[in-house]
Amino acid sequence: MIRLDAYERPSVAADAVVFGIDADAAAPRKGLIQRRLKLLLVRRGEEPFAGAYGLPGGFLRKGETIEQTALRELAEEAGVSEPKILHLGVYSAPDRDPRGWVITCAFLALTRTVALSTAAGSDAAEAEWFDFEFAAEPDGCEQITLSDAEQTLHLRYQNGSLLQNALAFDHGQIIYDAFRQLRDEVMYHDLIFDLMPPLFAVSDLQQPYEIITGTHTSPQNFRKKMASRITETEFYNEAAAHRTAKLYRRKEGTA
Repeated sequence: MIRLDAYERPSVAADAVVFGIDADAAAPRKGLIQRRLKLLLVRRGEEPFAGAYGLPGGFLRKGETIEQTALRELAEEAGVSEPKILHLGVYSAPDRDPRGWVITCAFLALTRTVALSTAAGSDAAEAEWFDFEFAAEPDGCEQITLSDAEQTLHLRYQNGSLLQNALAFDHGQIIYDAFRQLRDEVMYHDLIFDLMPPLFAVSDLQQPYEIITGTHTSPQNFRKKMASRITETEFYNEAAAHRTAKLYRRKEGTA
């Protein structure tokens, strides 16, 4: 029998790319509240990359599953509880962490609540939600722009590979991969509902869908597209701009 201690072992970590939807009541369009895709980042309080932003995450503890590690770190570093998490991939480049041999299991995480205040812990100095924008450039490259009231971070890619990184470690690449998975899951499955409250207006659903997928359609066609996935309720959004809006919920059995 080969002994396990005959092999060198890497440290194992979990990192999470957390997306949420927030409303910008200060920027109405045609009477609608504008909704924005948000990404959660933590500013590192320790080396390596002290002061830089990165993904919430941390090291696997004995007795934990890697999923439990991701959920614990999200609660400890960012105050995010009970998110929807999906496996994204394993990142194992030998030089990805200057501290040594570290592989990370990355997760795509979705939350229905974008908290205005987050409590960071461990090696994270603070946690913050950034506006997330994805754009294709004329030269064939792609760019992710992350911004808040004080700063803007740019990540640039060519053929899916990171060219310009403004974050710690390889987190810029992980974020790109997570967004591509999010786009596919929203376009071809029903993951959009994991970003929505239990009850929602169709217009509140259409904005995040179009932001993520990069598509645009008329409200009538979008309603038809979603007809098999949503169920009308007896409730209305009395706070809707100009007129009340009927509320819907996700149809049971959709996945």
